[in-house]
Amino acid sequence: MKKSLLILIIIAIVVVAAKFTVPTEEKHHQVARQKLSSMVNQKLSSIDGIQEMIQDQGVDIRELIQVAMDQMEVKDYFVCNVGRVTFDGTTYPLTVGVFGKVFMLSDYQKEFQNAGRKVDEYKKKLQ
Repeated sequence: MKKSLLILIIIAIVVVAAKFTVPTEEKHHQVARQKLSSMVNQKLSSIDGIQEMIQDQGVDIRELIQVAMDQMEVKDYFVCNVGRVTFDGTTYPLTVGVFGKVFMLSDYQKEFQNAGRKVDEYKKKLQ
């Protein structure tokens, strides 16, 4: 009996701590913006001539990332929250926040990295 009461108290403490340390929406935007910028810059730096192509087409990568961040909504689930972005009618989870930390979901990072292939295809079409 004492053991189960102790377990319940510990669970209650963890739940209360999680609730009071849920990250803010701004923290989700900050982490997502930083990670996406880093991934995009890394991908673009590996493609020869991409900077000139982007300038020629009038594309501002920072604007594209900002548009994604403007569309990001953070949904609260009591002990955590999830940042989600909608593209072409499909909603994707992007970040998860718990205990004051925000984590970028790796599956979604792979989607952005795979989008780099589309940049390569676009470059070939322009040549």
